[in-house]
Amino acid sequence: MFKLTAPAKINLALEVLGKRPDGYHEIKSVVQAIDLADELEFELAGDLDITADLPGWEAKKSLVSRAAQLLKPYCRGVCGASIRVKKRIPLISGLGGDSSDGAAALKGLNRLWGLGLGEGSLMEMSAALGSDVPFFFCGGTALIEGRGELVSPLGALPQTWVVLLIPPVTAESGKTARLYGSLKPNDFSDGSRTEELAETLIAGRPAEPSLLGNAFEQATGALWPKIEEYRWRFLMAGAPRVHLSGAGPALFSLHRDRAAAEKIYRKLKEDKLATYLARTIGYAG
Repeated sequence: MFKLTAPAKINLALEVLGKRPDGYHEIKSVVQAIDLADELEFELAGDLDITADLPGWEAKKSLVSRAAQLLKPYCRGVCGASIRVKKRIPLISGLGGDSSDGAAALKGLNRLWGLGLGEGSLMEMSAALGSDVPFFFCGGTALIEGRGELVSPLGALPQTWVVLLIPPVTAESGKTARLYGSLKPNDFSDGSRTEELAETLIAGRPAEPSLLGNAFEQATGALWPKIEEYRWRFLMAGAPRVHLSGAGPALFSLHRDRAAAEKIYRKLKEDKLATYLARTIGYAG
């Protein structure tokens, strides 16, 4: 039996360039791993048994289950496993929890079943699970392109404290596709802001707040009008700026000073809001 950690992510910048001939959207995004994480426990078993400790999480709909099915054809010995998922990343939040779990499942089952597949092969296979999954083979800070499957590691972001707020809106499965479908022409851009952010990080310079942004800001506001109320409450708690992660609804603020981050976190907790305090983390390897 062994355990693997599956970290969450935030999108420091996310631009959508347009729709591709294959139906996906072309994106450029700078993605950052954080230490809010799920934990997956693996053990050999006669059958495949996947469970989690969070109500509402369904094994058959998870990327953990799909990862197991993807690897089964490569298994020549015992192809059963008991996988226990300790969920700490909120569901359908824009923080990449299911994608990270899927990546961890590929790594863990490759080890458990002795498949001997290299990480490069696993990373290539992971794109079949979802656009966010390949990032979690690199972790740290990375530039994401294509539909999300093209990952270029960047210079490590200086350790930064992250305050997360999950607005109490109804985020249903399939919301990402719905939000992509609701994007208007003025939500698309050429990716230059994200490229500038990536170049800034490669050069080791501090990122200007103006380089951070998210193409889904308007779309999420239309889908969840109440999200603006929680953005305002976040600001009133002391956050200098509030950003959207992925397709939301998770909101976050960035802080170099731990005390400042803890003060905002405590204020949001006092207001009975779903909030988390995390730190950025480096390369997964």
